[in-house]
Amino acid sequence: MRAYWILPNRDQSDDILASDGETIVPLRQVLDPMLRPEGFSHGVPTEILEKCSSRSFVEVLFAQRFFGYDGNKQLFCVSTPAGLDSSGRVVHLGLVFILEPGERPGFELSCSSLSAEDKGYANALIRRMTSAGRGDIWARSVRDLLDLPPDTGPATNVALGRSVVDFYSHYVLGSRGLTKKPPSRLRSRMIAFIPFIILAVVGAWFSAHATKCHPPPGHTERVSRRAVGTGVVTWRFN
Repeated sequence: MRAYWILPNRDQSDDILASDGETIVPLRQVLDPMLRPEGFSHGVPTEILEKCSSRSFVEVLFAQRFFGYDGNKQLFCVSTPAGLDSSGRVVHLGLVFILEPGERPGFELSCSSLSAEDKGYANALIRRMTSAGRGDIWARSVRDLLDLPPDTGPATNVALGRSVVDFYSHYVLGSRGLTKKPPSRLRSRMIAFIPFIILAVVGAWFSAHATKCHPPPGHTERVSRRAVGTGVVTWRFN
């Protein structure tokens, strides 16, 4: 596992910086621009911030997950707003993980090389991702993203409407805040039909079992005719 901080671009410079906790380098040295997946974001998308009040920015976490990065690796990134720059623009702090198959992110990266201001946001992000925090729905959405199977394709913790990539997501941000998506209608109908399918299978099994337990009609009729010839009264089965 390789992990790096993506530092806030407070000076609005051309280079986004990254740090492994000790050394600061340009982000392009960590993530080759030629290999970055389409739709990758090193901060919280504007469309998410537009749906939140400035007071709730501190709660926002945006996470992305890509499989098949640079071969068979997984790219996972989680970002949060980290205040404003001198011009009043929102800046972001992120954590990006480059994972081998089967690895999961470990949120224990040092932040000793970060500025005092950035350390505060970094420590808050680490706390949120390592604590139980059942009431923190944003952190829960990131954990749920980590549990998605690889075959879901590119995924985010919250649905996007203006992305160039069709990301899969379990959560949506609306007037009531961040909420989990309800099951799709198709899935709901499939779930509703499960009891009927089970009953049909059980009914077919009993029918087949009953057929095996009773002799075929032709055999029954032959037995009945022989019984009549001897003067014995029998029941006739059809």
